[in-house]
Amino acid sequence: PADADENMSEIGLLQKTFEEFNDSARKLHTSYGQMESRLQQIGAELEAANGELRRNVAEKEEMQEFLRNILDSLSTAVVVTDLEGRIRIANRCAVAFSGLAREVLQDSHIGVLFEDLKPPRGASLLDSPYFRTEGGIKIRMLGRTLEVSGSPFTAKEGEATGAVFLMRDISRIEKLEETTKRAETFAAMGEMAATIAHEIRNPLGSIELFASLLLKDIRNRRNREHAKQIISAVKSMDGKISNLLLHARSPHPFMRPVSVHDLLREILLFSEQVIDQEDLILSVRYADAEPCVQGDPEMLKQLFISLIINALRAMPEEGRLRIETSYADAGRRFPEGCGQIEIRFSDGGCGLSRNGVERIFDPLGESREGGCGLGIAIAHNIVDLHHGSIRLEAEEKGGTTFSILLPVIGFAGESHRKKD
Repeated sequence: PADADENMSEIGLLQKTFEEFNDSARKLHTSYGQMESRLQQIGAELEAANGELRRNVAEKEEMQEFLRNILDSLSTAVVVTDLEGRIRIANRCAVAFSGLAREVLQDSHIGVLFEDLKPPRGASLLDSPYFRTEGGIKIRMLGRTLEVSGSPFTAKEGEATGAVFLMRDISRIEKLEETTKRAETFAAMGEMAATIAHEIRNPLGSIELFASLLLKDIRNRRNREHAKQIISAVKSMDGKISNLLLHARSPHPFMRPVSVHDLLREILLFSEQVIDQEDLILSVRYADAEPCVQGDPEMLKQLFISLIINALRAMPEEGRLRIETSYADAGRRFPEGCGQIEIRFSDGGCGLSRNGVERIFDPLGESREGGCGLGIAIAHNIVDLHHGSIRLEAEEKGGTTFSILLPVIGFAGESHRKKD
């Protein structure tokens, strides 16, 4: 009986233990289910958070790309640096102006763009003149005239963390300013020309007349030469005044289709004797086709003759004059109604200083042979009237080329080439 009671007690204890174990297992299963549900909830929350984060990142990247596209679309160069001058952002226009790749600009010092900002520098970057001038500073970069201005780049706290440089191409504005100044000069000359013609030409005519009368009565050879010199000087002054009047007037050209090559052939036919007397070598090379331009034949003749005379006066007793026509874009055939023909007059005469090149088209500047450069200024006017352009290439040691570009309206005759 005692053993039976003891066994029953152990069985009861074992059952109780099993019940407690089952109860703990149920609780554990319930807790596991709750935990699994919580984990699923946390996972869903994390997925939602990750999705939101991905959307934010995508939006930020999209915004960055949008801002980058805006910067790259600007016609003004934008360069952003830190306070040490390291470039952090450079837009497409800055790359074009500098001629450097974006990869080269990135993390380079701003001194690669501006010589005066190259390290080491004693003053702070923000103390440079670019930040102290309201209108900006003009610099030359790869043939362009740029206006550069700077401003501090500030954080939310208002403290400067970097610098922003803006570069604006003002080359075209400069040319317009030059054109405006030239127009103002022409207007002033127009007013002056009428006065000169009235005040000087009449006395000059009297001087020439009296000198001619004296020449008839003078028998002394030396005095006759003096009288001839007076007459020659008066005619020279009269010619200068005529040029001044022609330059000051606003002519109305008679426009019609003109063959450039035919004009040149006609001029050279009548110039051969003069060129032979000057003991010069003339070489001519025409483009493949016969280009036609809309122009005034007499004005174009005057233009070409002025440039030929300019070359003859600039060359020594022996020299070479080269005339060449070609299309502005090599290898491209222009359909009718487009394109430009380039006419080049090259000589081996005396060169020009840099100041001489800059003022060659100024009517009040010095010409290559001395005196007032009205002939070249008039040539510039004629080119402007024909909606073309003229430029000068000159070396100080010698050699000058005038290049004229005129719009082509079509072609005439069969294609042929006249070589040297």
